[in-house]
Amino acid sequence: MDLDQEITKIPYPTLLKLSQHLDVGNNDMNWRALIANIPDQIYDDTQIETFALAVHEYYGSPAMSLLRNLGDRMRTVRQLISYLEKMSHEKCLCLLKLPERIRLLQVPLSQTVQAGPQSQAVLACNAKGFPFPHYCWYRAYAETNGDRKDVKLEEVQNETDRVLRISPVWEKHSGAYCCKVYHTINGAMKEVFTDWAYLEVCPASEEDSYFLDEDAEQMLKPQIVQQPPVSLSVRPGKPIKVTCLATGCPTPKYQWYRYGYSCRDSPLEPHALRDQTDKTLYWAQSTTGDQGKYCCRVWNKAGCATSITVSINVDARLAESYPDKIEVVRHPQSISCRIGEPQILACHAVVSQGTLYYQWYLNHQEIPKATQPELHFLQVKPEDHGVYQCRVYNEYACVFSNEAMLDVIGGMIAPTSNCQFYATDKVALLIGNLDYRSAGQLKAPEVDVEELTKVLSELEFKVVSLLDLNLQEMIFAIKAFCDLLNSGVYGLFYFSGHGFETDGQSYLVPVDARTGYSTTECMCDQQVLDLMQYRNTALNVLLLDICRKANDDKDEAPAKFQPKVKGNTVFGYAAQTNTQAWEVDGQPSGIFTKYLIKRIRQAKKITHVLEDVMEDVHHDHCGYGRQYPSLSHDLNEARSLRDPINPSGHTQEINARSKMWAEAHLLPKNPIWMKFGHDVMVGIDLATRFSNVMLMHTYIPPNCMGEATNCHVKLENFSPELDINMQQHDVGFGEYPSQTIVKMIVTTVRNLQRLRGDLECTVTVEGMYRGKPFKETLPLFIHKPLVSKLWQTKHYAIPSEDSCPDSSTSTE
Repeated sequence: MDLDQEITKIPYPTLLKLSQHLDVGNNDMNWRALIANIPDQIYDDTQIETFALAVHEYYGSPAMSLLRNLGDRMRTVRQLISYLEKMSHEKCLCLLKLPERIRLLQVPLSQTVQAGPQSQAVLACNAKGFPFPHYCWYRAYAETNGDRKDVKLEEVQNETDRVLRISPVWEKHSGAYCCKVYHTINGAMKEVFTDWAYLEVCPASEEDSYFLDEDAEQMLKPQIVQQPPVSLSVRPGKPIKVTCLATGCPTPKYQWYRYGYSCRDSPLEPHALRDQTDKTLYWAQSTTGDQGKYCCRVWNKAGCATSITVSINVDARLAESYPDKIEVVRHPQSISCRIGEPQILACHAVVSQGTLYYQWYLNHQEIPKATQPELHFLQVKPEDHGVYQCRVYNEYACVFSNEAMLDVIGGMIAPTSNCQFYATDKVALLIGNLDYRSAGQLKAPEVDVEELTKVLSELEFKVVSLLDLNLQEMIFAIKAFCDLLNSGVYGLFYFSGHGFETDGQSYLVPVDARTGYSTTECMCDQQVLDLMQYRNTALNVLLLDICRKANDDKDEAPAKFQPKVKGNTVFGYAAQTNTQAWEVDGQPSGIFTKYLIKRIRQAKKITHVLEDVMEDVHHDHCGYGRQYPSLSHDLNEARSLRDPINPSGHTQEINARSKMWAEAHLLPKNPIWMKFGHDVMVGIDLATRFSNVMLMHTYIPPNCMGEATNCHVKLENFSPELDINMQQHDVGFGEYPSQTIVKMIVTTVRNLQRLRGDLECTVTVEGMYRGKPFKETLPLFIHKPLVSKLWQTKHYAIPSEDSCPDSSTSTE
């Protein structure tokens, strides 16, 4: 079968069997599960229910309807196989795939374990093949028979998973273990055996033997009261000391583990360190071989607990002198508050030199993205109740703050409607166009988009911010934005740039538009709303900082868009019909957006917020008598942008949305280190300015020049589709007292949406070595940064020269 052919070209008997398997499967194996495993979520709830209704038709099949629809969408057999593999649907895959021989990816390893009631031994095997492999474990042991010892072989009963877990472990479990991996192809069994792994069991300690079952009431499960630091960095030869402290009865025991791979392609798994059985993981002198990830397991007869993972970095590039220890000068305080109230927990620390980082925990579980000294609650929710603690750390040390209780008292704040409404999620798309080919250049959109991004992020929006898009890029961005919307979501669209109005519809001008602004080469505001309404959102807010003067150039009659009226839409315009919006020389923001940023945090109905903005513009000395904002809406509920998020019933959608948003904002881990000749090290820090604009900070730390002198670095040969701007800054490095000023090259990389493939450039170092000049150039590759991955993953037509005419061809 041709795997690249469309699904509809699968022979009908095979297609029929596929649909039969998918119609009768359980929730993890039926056609609905197939939809859930399509990564780009091409079906909404209405379309899914349409497939379900096929069951009422004569010989109707929801699965058959789905498969044919996938084929109509040009999905291939290869793509269908990938969806079914995620479901592990062997019956369907057998109709499409050829058998694959078994390949061992992981084999069990020999180990030594001390016997005891809370001991554990884990033997793991993993294999790949099709049909999917099955597992069976065997044990070989010596049995004394008079004066001789016989080797006995037995199947380990009821152990048919890839992992054999023995808990508790006693001396009787000693022996050699192996795993048989097998599957059946055309009625014949194909099997592969692993090598033997030896399990050595040491006798139980006196304490485990002494502690009797009748003392069970006195037992307490171990509880870790002091977690080890998340990370630790040392120079080679320096000591490593990491402590994990726990309480319990009987006294807990400790075992440190290091994460590693059993074999190539095997998963990362913990392996016990034979001599590290104390509360402190300690080496007197570190080596580069000690670098890795570690954790501590604590146990007694009542149970066990595992610490957080510690990342240990052994790096010769670290400074010789370590900073002083971290001191917490302000601990978070316990507090009580009502549901819906704003609240702040704060933790502040000091250190003599270097940068401090923060991570907040709720009930000893890490809170995602809570990495600031202050933890803000815009509106406290019942699930915020609990014990909070902050971890403060840098490359060398880590401390925890005191614990603080946030006691959430039931009942809403009265009298207010702040928490009357909830969003299932919040998503915003911000576009700022300033670098126009055939129109006046603007300054305010860049600052406006940047500041509005910060404010909306505080309001829990997932924000995509883009600068300088042509028409095709605007269409693609808006469609991708609408893919993030769904039932109950708050969607916000903001545009700052040139605009005009024709026949009662406002148009947004892309950067490649010709002089005269034809409606066919611009984006209509009603078209944006139409795409948003299709996603069944709870609130649509469109904020347009554009002029709305009538277009003098007459062309063919523009297309008319008539979005459905659902009582959920708000338009905020910077200007009334046939008037202009202004940016003022010397002021970074446009007049309308300046007051929008000031007011948008208010816990008011969004229409009331925009009314306040209109009043502010009226009283502004630059806007009075010149600019007249406008508000248009059909909103029939008092919804606010500060409404809290309640994901109940929408968890799967939110996870998929978060993954898609995160993939459009990925950057490699900072810093990127590049090693040149003569032991010169170049550091490159990457940062996000906008979703399609990246900053690269390139520098040579003073202690990373090796024996070279007068070194400087430059970046060259970027991909031609990118817009590159470089500036040099003098930056002080406090941790290097011998030379505090470093020349840093700050490179602004724009138009990442136009990148095809990875970002490529060259890094060149020039300097002097033993009195002679040297120059060395190395390539730098950054894998599809920020939105470039989204633009390359989705179906996007690369703009041609015809679609992006040169300004010289424009007509006045």
